[in-house]
Amino acid sequence: QVSSGKRINGAGDDPRGTQQAIAERSTLNGIDAYTKANDAAATRLASADYVLTGYSDKLTSAITTALSAQGTQINAAARASSAQTLRSLRQALVSDLNTTFNGNYLFSGTNSNTAAYAQVAGTWTYQGNADTAQVDVEAGRTVSVSFNGQAIAQGSDTTDVFTALDTLATAVENGDNAGISTGLDALQRAFDRAQRAQALLGTDEQGVDAAQVRLSALRTASDNRRSKLEDVNMAEAVTRLQQADTAYRAALGAVSSAERQSLLDYLR
Repeated sequence: QVSSGKRINGAGDDPRGTQQAIAERSTLNGIDAYTKANDAAATRLASADYVLTGYSDKLTSAITTALSAQGTQINAAARASSAQTLRSLRQALVSDLNTTFNGNYLFSGTNSNTAAYAQVAGTWTYQGNADTAQVDVEAGRTVSVSFNGQAIAQGSDTTDVFTALDTLATAVENGDNAGISTGLDALQRAFDRAQRAQALLGTDEQGVDAAQVRLSALRTASDNRRSKLEDVNMAEAVTRLQQADTAYRAALGAVSSAERQSLLDYLR
């Protein structure tokens, strides 16, 4: 035990302890699997959170740009510049929802090999699905690690935010204040959808963080139980070794004294 550091080197050393140690090792393996899934989920969620933050910022910029283009006092050059800004922001929003993580599209639902949005025959088309990929981050808790981009870009509206931005840009160019107001309402709804999606994502991020703390505590407790079963209390083992060595030497001394014979013993 002193040389190996192990109390159990084979099942025969402690059959029941061996069984319990195997169970603890199985528990540790399960916790480690959850921990790996947890770490991967945390990274994906952080990436999606970052994207949605930028997405909301771009919508805010679009709203500000459209508001500045309202009114009869805006000249044609200013309206053209604002319209160009809106179209640039629209393209940036498309890029956001087409973000990939390790080669998989985050906002295409479970259809992660296809970009969420593409322009097909002049129409912005969602190419993903409404399903979401989920990961077990601990026993009894799952989080979504892919997202329905259509729910963010369109929701219950009749058109998606990209089409709304294109329409809004045209209204700005033409000085159509009624059209600008309609477009602003659509952008506000798009902003609200993005905020709701980010709030749900934030809840999952909090769940992942809490699971990480629990998994760490569970692993420490399980490893302590395994160590008590398998590992040697070195101070105790060394003490017992010294006691055994002392007894052994005393026994050798007693035998040596008992067997010592003199010449007179032989002459008898």
